[in-house]
Amino acid sequence: HDLRSPLLSVANAVAIVLDLMPGTRVDDSVVVECMRAMATCSQLMQHIVSDMLDFERIDSGRLVLVPAAMRVSQLLVAAADTFGGLATAKGVTLCLVPLPPDLDRAVFIGDVRRLQQ
Repeated sequence: HDLRSPLLSVANAVAIVLDLMPGTRVDDSVVVECMRAMATCSQLMQHIVSDMLDFERIDSGRLVLVPAAMRVSQLLVAAADTFGGLATAKGVTLCLVPLPPDLDRAVFIGDVRRLQQ
C-alpha cells in the first residue's frame, strides 16, 4: 500500500510526459510538475524500501526518528505529489488551498519522512 501510491504517481507522471506533443520544451510547466512529482515519489519509495529492509529495527523498537524543522506547506505539497497519481487514476482532483498566513509561516519539528509515509 505504501509503495503503490508513489509508484502510481510516477507512472502517471511518465504517461503525461510521454503523451505531450513532440517538441514540448523540458521547461514546460507540465513537464516540470511531472518531474518534480517523480523525484518526490522516487525518494519516498527509496525510503520505504529502506525501511522495509530495516524491518528488524522497527520490530525490535530500535527505529530512529529524525526530527527536523519543517513547514506544513512543504509537507502538503509532498503529499499532493505522492498521492496525485492515485487520485488522478481514481478520477479525483487534489487541490492545495493556501494556508492561513500564521500557519504557513510556522515551523514545526517532526520526522518528515515518517509523516510522508
